[in-house]
Amino acid sequence: MHLSTHFKAYRELLSIRNVRWLFIASLLANTMFYSTVMVQYETLRGLNFTEMFALEAIISIAAWLFEIPSGIFADRLGYRPTLLLGYASNLASLLLFIITRGFWPFALASALFGLNLACLSGCEDALIYESLPQERSAELSPAAFALLNAARNVGFFAGLATGSFFGTHDPALPFIITLIPLGLAFVAILRLQSVPRHAQLASQNGLAPLSTVEFLRSALQLIRRYPALVSLSLVQSAAFTLVNAIYWYNQPYFAQAGIAVLWFGPLTAAAVGLSMLVVLTTPAAKKVPGTRMALALSCLIPGVGYIALAATRDPLPTVLLIMAIIVGSAWRSTIISDILNRHIKDGSRATTLSVLSFLGALAGMAFNPLIGYVGDLGLTTTGLGLGTMLMLLGLIAYFLA
Repeated sequence: MHLSTHFKAYRELLSIRNVRWLFIASLLANTMFYSTVMVQYETLRGLNFTEMFALEAIISIAAWLFEIPSGIFADRLGYRPTLLLGYASNLASLLLFIITRGFWPFALASALFGLNLACLSGCEDALIYESLPQERSAELSPAAFALLNAARNVGFFAGLATGSFFGTHDPALPFIITLIPLGLAFVAILRLQSVPRHAQLASQNGLAPLSTVEFLRSALQLIRRYPALVSLSLVQSAAFTLVNAIYWYNQPYFAQAGIAVLWFGPLTAAAVGLSMLVVLTTPAAKKVPGTRMALALSCLIPGVGYIALAATRDPLPTVLLIMAIIVGSAWRSTIISDILNRHIKDGSRATTLSVLSFLGALAGMAFNPLIGYVGDLGLTTTGLGLGTMLMLLGLIAYFLA
């Protein structure tokens, strides 16, 4: 398919109200100016490194615990109320981060952020898919998910590229400024409309009065019927955790190569910006080299990047390899989202996606301590260990797609 055809599809998608406003909300919510000064800020607020990583664990646990309830809430009451709850908890979390000191108030803020992640997980994808014209869902969904991922990358890129500048004046300033795009994102979510298709399906076949147990039974029956969906969710979570580790390890790798701290943010932002463009090519990648190979490559390329990092100390190769890890994974999330949504019934979409994410999060929880342990063994071991795991995931993903 010609590139101009893809951009025509994106224009068509942005003409759909829910797609447009969710695109705007995702872009704004991911414009986090504080990511490059988080460690410095938390240190000044009285936290040590053990407590900082404990907060990350609390975020994961909270997201895991709220995953299924949020999906049930979405399928029973609608996607819009669930997203409003998620964005409101994100705002409350950030406000707590700004005004508080000490571990336990930060722990509460982290739990609220975990609730935000649970409310968005599955719900955003389900709202996008069910907002598409029913007769063209299969045709438009790859481009729709690519567009949503691009919005997240644009926001993250903007925050990453400029946040360190604000942080040089006051480490708290990036947090305070982030309230602006996050507040606007909440307003954008208010502009969403209920999905008629979802409401109609929820009232058919007795779905509306179903109990929680019946909802879970319905979703789990589908999972038993399609065990590959569970496996794909596990691959997605594990691969995301391994690739995402580069946002921590890029700093010691840059330092090892003799790159000045001043360039850490801009170089990482450049990689995110490039991945933002690459993700838009996902529909084309599903045709050539094909869905299976594109999904496998989204794990294999970062794996090779990590392994090669273990063997280099020079600045240019280090920068290029870190970019390869970030950019090389751009297709993965969009492809897996599309595969999952194609196999899920509309009436219980958010519940089923939340169950899958709930199970997949187990992989992330298992991999995080391992990633930290490998990091303590040195950068060479880190590159070889994370790279090997991603290579194995790439081979598994090829046979699951």
